Amino acid sequence: MRYKTTLITGLDGSGKSTILSKLSAYAKQNNFDIVLLPQIDTQKITGDLPLLKTAKFINNLSRESDIRKLPQLKAIALFASMLLCKNITRNIVGNTDKRLYFERHPLIDTGVYARFYAEKLIPESIDSEKLHDLDSQYAEALDYILRLLPKDSLTPKEGKSSQLFRFIYQHFHIEKQTEIEDLKALFQMELPEKIYYLKASPQILYDRIKKRKVLEAHESIPVFEQLGMVYDHLFEGINRKYPGKVTTVNANDIRELEKLHHLEQ
Repeated sequence: MRYKTTLITGLDGSGKSTILSKLSAYAKQNNFDIVLLPQIDTQKITGDLPLLKTAKFINNLSRESDIRKLPQLKAIALFASMLLCKNITRNIVGNTDKRLYFERHPLIDTGVYARFYAEKLIPESIDSEKLHDLDSQYAEALDYILRLLPKDSLTPKEGKSSQLFRFIYQHFHIEKQTEIEDLKALFQMELPEKIYYLKASPQILYDRIKKRKVLEAHESIPVFEQLGMVYDHLFEGINRKYPGKVTTVNANDIRELEKLHHLEQ
């Protein structure tokens, strides 16, 4: 089934969640829905218990990574949520012609955040006890995730979580397969029809989020500077190939963000 997709993306603190929260008030009457990544809205998943269990595992892993300050677990949660995106999308759309808004997208945000997280997954640096705990407690969810990866890229003699760690490190850090065509092949998805990139200065982004109880490993001014440049380069390339697909929004200005609250009105 073909359905229209719109992505609203940008770094933490850029205003994505606020805009999508406002849009959600108009979702039912306007026949669209919202896909949140990497923190998955599990209440939207219906009729697929394995998918639901795996989504809950990813959310729990993401929360644990932030609390325990373990970027390796965050890397797994981020990547696994992107792997689930295709199945989550199918589950939400079903047999309808519903349109979708995405907060982050596998073909856009995976390559950006891999610049920070993939290098932290050197297999030998991972706590073997933690890997064993993951394998013991979440075998079904890990099996589900591994089935979404190319079989010839896995090392079955290793534990399930070790295979996942090694794949991310090899695929994104060593082989640097972060181009759009590489990601299309991996995630079996297409680019969104329309992309809104919320761009703000690293200092403003940090000022907006610094009072949160827990900051994620990438939430600092130096990392925002690094990832912002990756976003800029990526979207320049996409707009050269697909003119008009990406609209850059000045997220420094709250008034510019508020204009997006009315996309569906």
